Amino acid sequence: MNMKNQNQSKESLKNLLAGRPELNLHQVLEDPILLGSFESYLTKSWSQENLLFIEAMNQLRHDGIGTSEDAEQIFRRIYNTFIAVNAPLEINVKTQELVRERLSTVQWAIFTRDQALDILKETEEEVLAMLMTKLADFLSSPLATVSTKQSKLFCNEATSAQKRVVIIGGGFTGFTVASILDPMPLFHVTLIDTKDSFEYTPHIVTKVVSPEKSSSLRFTHDSYIKNGKIIIGWAEDICEDAKCVKVNEEKIYFDYLVIACGSSYAGQLKSSDASSIYRMAGLDSIATEIKNAKQILIIGAGLVGCELAAAIAGKTFDSPIPKKKVILVEGRDRIICRGDAKQRKKAEKFLKGLGVEIILNEKIKAHIIQGDYEYAGSSGRTYSSNDYTIFIATGVKVNTSFIETSTNAPSLEECLDKHGLIKVKPTLQLEHWKYNHIFAGGDATNVTEEKTAYAATLAGVCISRNICRMEKGKLPIPQGTKGLLAPPLKTLHGIKSNGGIGKQKLSFFERKLSFLNPTWQVLKYFNEKQFFSIMQHSSRNANIIGRVPKVLSLPKQQHNNNIPQSDSSCHNLIYNHQASNMTDSSSLLSQSSNYTNRPFKRHGIAY
Repeated sequence: MNMKNQNQSKESLKNLLAGRPELNLHQVLEDPILLGSFESYLTKSWSQENLLFIEAMNQLRHDGIGTSEDAEQIFRRIYNTFIAVNAPLEINVKTQELVRERLSTVQWAIFTRDQALDILKETEEEVLAMLMTKLADFLSSPLATVSTKQSKLFCNEATSAQKRVVIIGGGFTGFTVASILDPMPLFHVTLIDTKDSFEYTPHIVTKVVSPEKSSSLRFTHDSYIKNGKIIIGWAEDICEDAKCVKVNEEKIYFDYLVIACGSSYAGQLKSSDASSIYRMAGLDSIATEIKNAKQILIIGAGLVGCELAAAIAGKTFDSPIPKKKVILVEGRDRIICRGDAKQRKKAEKFLKGLGVEIILNEKIKAHIIQGDYEYAGSSGRTYSSNDYTIFIATGVKVNTSFIETSTNAPSLEECLDKHGLIKVKPTLQLEHWKYNHIFAGGDATNVTEEKTAYAATLAGVCISRNICRMEKGKLPIPQGTKGLLAPPLKTLHGIKSNGGIGKQKLSFFERKLSFLNPTWQVLKYFNEKQFFSIMQHSSRNANIIGRVPKVLSLPKQQHNNNIPQSDSSCHNLIYNHQASNMTDSSSLLSQSSNYTNRPFKRHGIAY
């Protein structure tokens, strides 16, 4: 879709969301405190699915900007979750039959985002009308009164002495930078993320194959960002001489920008779902499909595909078909292409020992036949969704389109390589002749490293350290120097005898002394709560993630003069940083913060 049509789609949503001028639904959707409170309010009246549907439609507007297959997959999930008869979150609307009629005319063919939005247009308008009524009731409730005082709209403004750090992306790099800088009085951190929570992706496979053994996967962003602000939304532009980011049609100004936008997979192994409830519903649906399946087809034999194949083939399910037939298809001549020959040999032996059928050199193309997916292989073999439960474990793409289409002058497009990866210096500053105050880390960069959660965590430490060094008038330092750990160049996954596949159990002492065990680096040995604890406490040991920066405070003469006076609770929230408490993904009430856009100030930064 071109930029003009994209802007029209966003504008139409904004018009649909016109409600009470002092607090409309558009504002609620971008504020995690208000969004969580409104979701909790709707849950009590068994109508939370309406809000989740609108969030999913907003996701379609932004995540469906890639190929037609991207938009069609998001649409299918929306339809199967909210519209289909007996859908898990079926919405009570009059337009369900209209949607089904429109779908019958296209026979579920792959269609564009504009077509998908058009098919659901009347349904979205009907749901929004219902939500506006509910919103009016919510705003007059005690729950809204408490939430509004805690939300970003009313407290936690950056002071004139603070340096504003904006982070795009709440994955491992963004989480690490925010965890390190947010407690420092000198900085005001604003995190922009499509989700209300940090998601622990190394545990996804366990979640969908053995949900009874896994936990929530997520903890809310405000469990570690206590003094800054969280905005739910998609970064749309970097503009005004790289002084601000545009999100939700508003400009957020910064002194430092951290681009940690990460990557996305085909399917739901990674997700931009705003709501934890919607995300968990999607993962529960996948778990049910696996449990009820007879045959599983996994397209893509990288580490993720092999992990999924091994987990499914190695489990005996409590279902009419306890053991699943698993077929693993790879378009290249070997599995785990990023690994060495020894690792691949062990992994292939392990998978075949579990009964996994491995098919190499099989190029796959998808077709839609009478509403069902059919995958045709280059060998002539076909795989129908009627016969297989199909998972796509390939097609990873980086989320850097907003940089490519940035309106900034001078252009930022030159900072992307031919694969869309962000070109960075060894210090993780943007490879740009002018903008030394912009950093990038994680999957979206061109750093030569094994793209793992651990590598992204190390990048976050490097970025935090270099921002602090610049504030102290020192030059930034490259990864691997002066206490910073170098990015890992090899895969350190799982059990070595299995070629890196599988999750080995760690004893209590091994977990406590994980900094002595280099194999912890893959992070899949831990769940999200253990990782959170490591980062908030044990991570101060340089053996784990490298040397973190010392706390930087405000100048003493300015400290007392810059305390926001709007609300005493905001004062406590900003300057009395308490130890982070883990919150389950079902906890919808938490504390957030406010941020006011002000003219950009250089504050003596060495550019």
